[in-house]
Amino acid sequence: MNLKATILGAIGVTAVAGTLVFNTDAAEKVMNNIAELKAKIQEFAQNDASLVEKYNKLREDAQTKIAALEEELKNNTASSDAEKAELKAKIESLEGQLKLANAAIEGLEIQSNDAVEVANSYTMTNADSLPGLEGEVVTEEKIATAKAYFYAGHTQVNITPKEDINLGLLSSKGNIVVKFINTKGETVQTKNKSWAGYLNDSQGNKYGKGTNVPANDYSNQLVAGNTYSTTLNKDDVVKVIVTVTTDNNEVKTIELMK
Repeated sequence: MNLKATILGAIGVTAVAGTLVFNTDAAEKVMNNIAELKAKIQEFAQNDASLVEKYNKLREDAQTKIAALEEELKNNTASSDAEKAELKAKIESLEGQLKLANAAIEGLEIQSNDAVEVANSYTMTNADSLPGLEGEVVTEEKIATAKAYFYAGHTQVNITPKEDINLGLLSSKGNIVVKFINTKGETVQTKNKSWAGYLNDSQGNKYGKGTNVPANDYSNQLVAGNTYSTTLNKDDVVKVIVTVTTDNNEVKTIELMK
């Protein structure tokens, strides 16, 4: 089955500004690697199972023959010394074969343990380390766009206003409120323009003078098209509600789920 053809045939998406390209080569390569890894594991498992089966058969045969020879030796009291010696020699030979088989299976156990140890040393790729696969949720709004990254230990929210917004406490109606909600539906934290420096841009500048006016040099002016972020260091955040209010008091609410 050709993964590339399947994806392209099923999606066939064209964006307004051009063709939306999916990296199906990488996806197909990953699927091929998975198939190859699975085949190799099955090959190892089948080989070791065959060796264990061979050992068990040899062990059972040897034990059965040894038991029969010992019984014969015990019951044939009239046997000559030469006959008894011959029976004992056969028993010793079988016991020697069994010792060799035990040594072989112990060697297989060591190799099997090593293989499992190597397999366990590999760490599965966490989706949190690959933004865009699981940790990222994107919702489009007219007034702003918002992205939420739900990572282990913290949640980052990016907001991009579509128009300029002023965060002045008394001078403007503009505001961006970010509410973080946990698995129980409880509000863990709410950030708004009363928080000094609660928004950051890519250059490390902080926005929102908050109630510290004019004690800090943070800016209240958010520029349309620029992205501003805020982060909360909590483990159990599963939902973020972003409420954007423009200077003209237009309000849009964006809900982002994990």
